[in-house]
Amino acid sequence: MVRTFFFLSLLTGILPARGSDRAGVDSLPLPCMEKAERLLNEAITFMQKSYYRRDLVSWPDLTAKARQQLESSGNCDDAYAAISWCFRQLNEPHSFVMPPDRAARYNGDEDRPAPEPDLSQLVGEIRGEWLQDSIGYLTIPWIHTSDSLICERIADSLQTVIARLDSRGISRWIIDLRKNSGGNCWPMLTGVGPLLGDGIHGYFVSAVTGERAPFAYRDGSAFEGRHVICRVSGKGYHTQRNNKSIVVLTGRRTVSAGELVALAFRGGAQTCLIGEPTAGLTTANTTHPLSDGSMLVLTVCQEADRTGHICEGSIQPDKYVAAGSPTAGDDPAKTAAINWLLLQ
Repeated sequence: MVRTFFFLSLLTGILPARGSDRAGVDSLPLPCMEKAERLLNEAITFMQKSYYRRDLVSWPDLTAKARQQLESSGNCDDAYAAISWCFRQLNEPHSFVMPPDRAARYNGDEDRPAPEPDLSQLVGEIRGEWLQDSIGYLTIPWIHTSDSLICERIADSLQTVIARLDSRGISRWIIDLRKNSGGNCWPMLTGVGPLLGDGIHGYFVSAVTGERAPFAYRDGSAFEGRHVICRVSGKGYHTQRNNKSIVVLTGRRTVSAGELVALAFRGGAQTCLIGEPTAGLTTANTTHPLSDGSMLVLTVCQEADRTGHICEGSIQPDKYVAAGSPTAGDDPAKTAAINWLLLQ
């Protein structure tokens, strides 16, 4: 028997009202090429200060060549292309520039002039099912916003789904990350916290100093070090059974923040990762606003699991199962997960 809950509807109607005025980022607009050069300089300054492999880069050489790229482009609006060129030279696949409209949506900018985005543009599907009446199945959505109210509601919705499934006191769970393309990891970690359990579940690791900042979950809140980054609106849910068997489904479309969630479960007791290797963007990013309203998304550290093992590239599943044919409707990884859980 399969019973499905769709909780995305719980999130509707929570975008903040849009302001009537917007103070321009540039009160005195600069000539086009001067503005482009300023954006490039801002980005390179952030990169020199915070990029996780900054000590391996010849910054004078990269800066000079990036300026040449901009000057030879013949288009004074090509600052973004010059910044992207820098990342290609660094062989850096996880850093990028987010244009002003996308940056405004991601940040929940109340003063943006564009129409408020539909929630489906910001959050993937949250889905919960009972499988064979004894296994809880949960999808963790991609989340492309840092708006605190939306993030709280996403975490609330995930914990509500878990509580509904847990009403039977089940001890077997499947967490599906195969369509999680990343974004903001904190509401994901907060929402799935009842299945992670209280404690440290991994680390952000500086490639320069080796310093480690733990990420953790405790009683409805997700932490970076001692700082609460995201929390549910009320008291955190606790499952009826402390001992749980958990399968995490991964695939090539498990990316970035989705990979961090998989990493948070890796090494847990009675936990198995099943599916295909993840996309391989297992580094952590921070965001830096640029003067035109765009945002530099910059890789600043590596990630390690709860044992302290640093993940390099793709997360390898404990049990490799190739993806099935979408047209045929088969799902061998999900079937393998059910079979593994029934043996526990």
